[in-house]
Order: sequence, then C-alpha cells, then structure tokens
Amino acid sequence: MELQDLRDRLKVLEQEYELMQKQIMREYCDANNPYKVGDKFTDHIGTILIEKISYAYSTIYGSLGCVYFGPELKKDGTPKKNGDKRKAWQSNDIKK
Repeated sequence: MELQDLRDRLKVLEQEYELMQKQIMREYCDANNPYKVGDKFTDHIGTILIEKISYAYSTIYGSLGCVYFGPELKKDGTPKKNGDKRKAWQSNDIKK
C-alpha cells in the first residue's frame, strides 16, 4: 500500500462517517419534532405557517434541530399582505 492509497481510503472513511453522523442527527430531529408541514409555529419574532422543514446540524455550537420555513402570519392567523416568508428554528419555540 502506498501513502496515497492510505490517504484515499481514510478520506472515503471520513466521508462515510460524516454521512452516518448526519443520518443519526436527522433521526434524532425527526423523533423530537412536534410539528409537521401545515402547522403554525411561533417564536420570538412571530408566527409562520410551516411549508418546509429542514435540519440544522452544528457540531461546533452543539445545536441540533429542525428549521421551519413558511409565510409570516398576522395575529389573526392569516398570511401577511406583503407575502414575506422566513425561517424559524425549533430551539426558538416559545411554546416549550
């Protein structure tokens, strides 16, 4: 085995590890996510109607959770006229 072969194999192993790590983190997020598409989510900024759910992984900051995306809602629960959409992080849920 050459040195370059070792480096190549270690690189493949590192990539597989990162994929498995993200898969496990996603499973954790799904298991601890009380919301689904179509639900309303309220944080310190306001309320949105969830259209899409993605994931935020940060091993550096230790944060892990869902990120919700959708249109901002008025206090009466209807979409704002300007049609603005934004992201909201699960960790900012005020209903905890």
